[in-house]
Amino acid sequence: MSDGPPGSTWSRPAAPRPADADSTRGRHLRELLHGRAFAYGLVFGSVGALIAGAWLGSPVIAVIGPIAVAAAALLIAFVAADRRSEEDFFRTYAAAHGLVYQGTIGMLPMTPLLGAGDRRRCEHWMKGRLEGGDLEIGLGHYTYEVRRRDEHGRMETRETRHFTICVVDLEAAMRMFPGIFLCRRRGVFGVLDGKDWLSHANRHKVELESARLCERYELWVDDAQDELLLHELFTPSFEVLLAEYPLESCFEYRAGTLVVHVERRLEDEGHLDWMREVTGTIATRFATEVRETNAA
Repeated sequence: MSDGPPGSTWSRPAAPRPADADSTRGRHLRELLHGRAFAYGLVFGSVGALIAGAWLGSPVIAVIGPIAVAAAALLIAFVAADRRSEEDFFRTYAAAHGLVYQGTIGMLPMTPLLGAGDRRRCEHWMKGRLEGGDLEIGLGHYTYEVRRRDEHGRMETRETRHFTICVVDLEAAMRMFPGIFLCRRRGVFGVLDGKDWLSHANRHKVELESARLCERYELWVDDAQDELLLHELFTPSFEVLLAEYPLESCFEYRAGTLVVHVERRLEDEGHLDWMREVTGTIATRFATEVRETNAA
């Protein structure tokens, strides 16, 4: 299996499209720095700082103020250019793969991850069908925040976690698989990556046959899960793929919803292709098992 992101299998247009979320940032930054808004903000902000310094009788403010204004303007321009570059990339990626770009959306808490934390959002969301199949997917960045009140009663964000997720509706498998959660394995100190959202109440851990899979992941299932059906789902070839696939993606299936996820933001064409590919493989495995069981 290749160690790098898979190459493109489609013909590229004459004008190269962004290869990652940073590809057009430089161009957007140059446009912003040469724009009127940046010039006006820089001039008026610097003049205001000079006037404030003179009014307060502070030469320090008069000298440092314009420098601070320039630094702030540059930072704002860089952030704006970065956001525009990201949108360029995801819009182009969606169009190239038959997906519809939807931007920022909300997400129903159908699985533990999608209901994690106190505040959640999806960005650069794309919807469409898996290539070569009829399964509908949603793909994009997902963030959840854990918020608590401080000693003064004010809400503050205690933790923010970022993911790339691919979501597939698989209602037909609900009765056969009430809840399956493939998580990153516990670390040296026994900390499980999914500790903040995956409760182990009414669930138990399952050891599969593949030693390599067990080194990479932990598998938790609802106590109501039929063990025979579970082992039929995890065929040897399926275990090998999960154990060796370079993206190291986890997944959870609950309430008819499959969520494949990695805990980082994927922002290049190759890794997003990987995400779609492994999601298609996992979703097809569920669908195949449902079809074979119903036909028996």
